[in-house]
Amino acid sequence: MDNLEEEVKSGINVTDKYHPLWNSPSRYFLVTGGRGSGKSFGVAVFLLTLTYEEGHKVLFSRYTMVSAQTSIIPEFIEKINLMEAMDDFRITKDEIINLTTGSSIIFKGIITSSGNQTAALKSLNGVTTFVLDEAEELVDESVFDMIDFSVRSQLKQNRCVLILNPTTKEHWIYQRFFQNRGIPDGYNGTDNDITFIHTDYRDNKENLSK
Repeated sequence: MDNLEEEVKSGINVTDKYHPLWNSPSRYFLVTGGRGSGKSFGVAVFLLTLTYEEGHKVLFSRYTMVSAQTSIIPEFIEKINLMEAMDDFRITKDEIINLTTGSSIIFKGIITSSGNQTAALKSLNGVTTFVLDEAEELVDESVFDMIDFSVRSQLKQNRCVLILNPTTKEHWIYQRFFQNRGIPDGYNGTDNDITFIHTDYRDNKENLSK
């Protein structure tokens, strides 16, 4: 993806370990790391640069998301300011739209105050990238599958990005993506259609306080 050059020119330093987000043809991306590892930063920068390509609709979700306007969107606004690109975007309470291309990032929780909205998420048209933040909170694998199956654009690369802290060996994410494939903890690389990205605080030291 040529957008990596745009990201670098914008003066934002993203560790090399996240470059596969731009370059890998995989459908699935497992982004793991503890606090201070920079994983949320790296994914947010990637998603914003992805919107500079026409035809993308990103669904950014958490298991619970009370208010994207106060909990998540400010983190994206911070990156937009770092990119000095605020004029390129229109921001609402639950969506960021790139005015230069029409591509967008939609923020919706899987569980709302009124209950499960998986059906509503599954019915969203044209989603090219599904991002599940704090993915370890989703314990029902079938919910992931239902949304995953709805990401099927024929015009763009389809991606499902799971962002998580290291999870227990009993969790379906560990069993499905690591244990059943013989992938060791902390692995960086690609196995078939899955790209694994793992960082810790040592990869992000320049941005952390002592």
